[in-house]
Amino acid sequence: MAPHKPGELFSVNARTLKPSAIEAIHKLLEEPGMRSLAGAWPDPLVFPTAEISKIVVELLESLGDSALQYGSTRGHPALRRALADLAESQLGARITADQILVTSGSAQGLDLACRLFIDPGDVVLVGLPSYFGATATIASQGGINFGIPLDGQGIRTDLMEDALRTLHRDGSRVKAVYVIPNFQNPSGITMSLERRRELLDLADRFQFMIFEDDPYGELRFEGKHLPSLAALDRSGCVVHFHSTSKTFSPGMRVAWVAAQSEVIDQMERFKQASDISTNSLAQLILLELIQSQKLQEGIDRNRAHYRRKRDLMLGLMGEHFPDEVDWTRPSGGFFTFVTLPAQMSGDDLLLDALEERIAFVSGSAFFVDGGGLNTFRLSFSQAEGADIEAAIPCLGALIKKRLADRN
Repeated sequence: MAPHKPGELFSVNARTLKPSAIEAIHKLLEEPGMRSLAGAWPDPLVFPTAEISKIVVELLESLGDSALQYGSTRGHPALRRALADLAESQLGARITADQILVTSGSAQGLDLACRLFIDPGDVVLVGLPSYFGATATIASQGGINFGIPLDGQGIRTDLMEDALRTLHRDGSRVKAVYVIPNFQNPSGITMSLERRRELLDLADRFQFMIFEDDPYGELRFEGKHLPSLAALDRSGCVVHFHSTSKTFSPGMRVAWVAAQSEVIDQMERFKQASDISTNSLAQLILLELIQSQKLQEGIDRNRAHYRRKRDLMLGLMGEHFPDEVDWTRPSGGFFTFVTLPAQMSGDDLLLDALEERIAFVSGSAFFVDGGGLNTFRLSFSQAEGADIEAAIPCLGALIKKRLADRN
């Protein structure tokens, strides 16, 4: 009997999937002795372990039957009501519980939205740079990622309008734009209020959806909180993805999507066919944390914790990186993004750094147009202070050596 060859039976989508940069990051993090500035993960030091342990015991004693049972595909009703209240108080968005779908991570939310809106060949506008997990999800549904450059105020809406006119003239169908407006991954940039309004205006005029991904919005270190695109939306074009992975627990995989009821209804049907429901126990734990105010207390601790790490990293970069190098100065979130001189390769620098047991993410992975060769992302979220203190001076020395060798 001839051996089976499953690869020959893979779908078209499966055959076109490329290895994920996330897989490469995981491998780097597994290396013993690695000082990693690569992972976009929360620091376990701020996980509410004690609170969760206490809640789990109480839940299993009082609600064990429902906590360990399948739940509603849309999400636990009381949790959705609590999330709707948070959306109004924190995001300024008036959303009902019926307009919320609880998902297994915000990545599932984006996947469901792409299944709902994206046909093969449809165009989705994304930032240059943009989070590679999102662009991979878009591509997995046959969508075409079309890059729009960022500046210090976020995605360039002026260039977006020009691109939209060109794409429409060429017969391309633009279905959506994907943005992370607060402390964007990887750049750390926050979209200005003016840009948010301009983006909504473009969505209305050119009739596309806005996929608003907001995993870092609560982690603002300074400055004024800006209203979400969902709060500013008056026409129903925004699909808002909100994760608790950065403020509650990434392992619990509890996130939510807010959108028009018509959108949520359809996404719920896709989710039903995918995984039936989100983790019931994790939803009840999150609900208790919200109702007891422990979630907000944890967010406040997170802000202070990550602010100290950001200040440490940026201070050391100012001391040890040469003048020829630029980087962003985020007012929240997990990242800073570094731009080297044009002729210097982030990939080559990463090879140098790995020899010193230092890891980061080369910027080219975040550019759908093949650009960003002279950039890289540094994450201060998970790294210990001692690792930041050791890694940044070493990186500065490696950059200076490459500059000297070039001259």
